Amino acid sequence: MDNTAPAYNRPEIVTQALHLAQQLAFSESYLDEVGELLALLAGHIRTGKIAEIGTGCGVGTAWLASAAATDVWTVDHDLSRVNRVQQLFAHHSTVHVLAGDWTQILRHGPFQLIFVDAKPAKYLGIDAIIAACAVGGLIILDDLTPFELWPEAWKDKRDPLRDMWLHHAQLWSVEIRTSARHAAILARRTK
Repeated sequence: MDNTAPAYNRPEIVTQALHLAQQLAFSESYLDEVGELLALLAGHIRTGKIAEIGTGCGVGTAWLASAAATDVWTVDHDLSRVNRVQQLFAHHSTVHVLAGDWTQILRHGPFQLIFVDAKPAKYLGIDAIIAACAVGGLIILDDLTPFELWPEAWKDKRDPLRDMWLHHAQLWSVEIRTSARHAAILARRTK
């Protein structure tokens, strides 16, 4: 967990979620730069709902909730983590933490913003996720390795994940850098 942003950029609820991740030895939380991007995007959503697929220890949830003016829905398959995250957000009436398969969140849509942070959803759920996103809504996926940092074994190969999300007929998508070593896809549902 490389969180290098100055502490003054982190809302207190994010710091609490990071402490929870440390307590549970959960190393899959992400960069502050991604969190700040999530907060920036969530801050522009004035109506509707926001979704996160893959709660982890609630770090992404915390970034989203810290800036959102609307309800944030999140889902994770790990019941013990979900229970801890529910406790973390017990006093946040606009945060809804669900336990179960990632598809459980889809019935709560449509969403104006969907953060896809669970690998199965990224690879298998594109059409279902797009259907749960409002037309004009945004979808973001992180944890991509920029092409120039690919290992030799990957060079000259296609990336099916990028192909799917960057070239889908219902999306206008772009790949953006979130740090020197990380990238994300930001997409808007066009139809």
